[in-house]
Amino acid sequence: MSHDGMKVGMYSFDCADAAALAGFWAAVLERPVDEGATAAYATIGFDDDGPTWMFHQPDGDLPTGDNRLMLDLGGEADWSRQADRVEALGAERVSDNEVTGVRWVVFRDPEGNTFRIFAPRPPAE
Repeated sequence: MSHDGMKVGMYSFDCADAAALAGFWAAVLERPVDEGATAAYATIGFDDDGPTWMFHQPDGDLPTGDNRLMLDLGGEADWSRQADRVEALGAERVSDNEVTGVRWVVFRDPEGNTFRIFAPRPPAE
């Protein structure tokens, strides 16, 4: 019996305005928002091969507190430019970090969800 393991199928966000938050993340990812986006529901990449990004306005109040999911984006060689681009799109730059050669920037999206952009991993010694 073959077992390929679990794969990420979707990133899901509860949010106040699904279309607006999907628009922000579409610009960050440089991918389009799928057709039919509304304030209640929107997706990015629903029919693509990669993971779908889903934005949903829940019934009742939005949960408060820390994220239930932390997104870490690899910015590759142009990570610093990507971090500046994401900040210009409206993300709040929270901190720039470096620990034992690993570098990253922490951001909050327009609805306060925390995510990070990492530099490439340092070479092994």
